[in-house]
Amino acid sequence: MKDARYTKYPHQEMEISGYVVSITPRTRRGLLEYRVKIMTLGGKSETVYMREPEIPLRPGIPIKAKVILSRQSEKPRWIVESAELLKDLKVIDPTLTSIEKITRGTCLIVSGRRDGKMFSIPLQEEDVLEKLPKNLPQDLYCIFIDQGYQIILAEIMRKKEYEIFLKTLNLIAEMEKDESENRKIITRYLKNIQIPHLETVT
Repeated sequence: MKDARYTKYPHQEMEISGYVVSITPRTRRGLLEYRVKIMTLGGKSETVYMREPEIPLRPGIPIKAKVILSRQSEKPRWIVESAELLKDLKVIDPTLTSIEKITRGTCLIVSGRRDGKMFSIPLQEEDVLEKLPKNLPQDLYCIFIDQGYQIILAEIMRKKEYEIFLKTLNLIAEMEKDESENRKIITRYLKNIQIPHLETVT
């Protein structure tokens, strides 16, 4: 009998191109990994998992990632096998934005001010809605993705959260850099060691 959990995952691997909108460092089975949310160029949200990223991670970078489906846990997860920056797309910097109100109707409308201009856009991401503070207006760091025909509010972060987040990523990057340098030193050392020939006694 086919497992119903996997029916919505018809492919074992796929490529995702889009913008990194959130990064959550965490440990899993004693190893550091990153839960990364990507807003695809088609406007779809995907969550993938990275270990030892090949690229410097930060919100707003455009990437292309090859992911494979892992079924080692209760819930299938997309694991990044390789990733690269999309050099033909610009990096989107989180913008300090005044979120002033939410209008509820047939769809949720978020209104506020950014770069000195008023805006009102539909809110499509459920997890972004959950992060919005109840007491408005408030200044928040936001990632807006302009797809030409629509603008998506892809992520929000409180000012303090954003500052701590950047410091955490910088610290992790420095630790990984030091670890990488240590591995190179050890590798060079091992290559230069001349292992003595062992004579066989018969």
